[in-house]
Amino acid sequence: MTEVKAFKALSLLTTIGVLVVAACTIQLRGGDESPAPPKAERTTDVISSDLARCRSVTAEETAGYQHCRQVWAENRRRFFGKKNGPTDPGRDDSAGLAPGPKDQSRIPQGYPQPGTPEASKP
Repeated sequence: MTEVKAFKALSLLTTIGVLVVAACTIQLRGGDESPAPPKAERTTDVISSDLARCRSVTAEETAGYQHCRQVWAENRRRFFGKKNGPTDPGRDDSAGLAPGPKDQSRIPQGYPQPGTPEASKP
């Protein structure tokens, strides 16, 4: 019978210990009140809603199209991680996207220049 009493005491102590740990965990977890989202998260929500609205804008809708171009430029800037701030909406970025000439200094001297594939065909 002493083993049964010892088992009951051990199970009672274990149950009390689990309940104390659970109560402390609930107390330390904090309340259910959620703080206001940070400014970056609110900005992201605004930009994502603007991007969703701009998916249906056509080039004929001039006022909406200009606003959407600014939103798209800001999204590109955030995505690619440029640190220089928002882009100028009046500037055409398509001219700056062309790659520069290739660096020919790494080609060994004395070797024949590679030909175009069409010229080497029989």
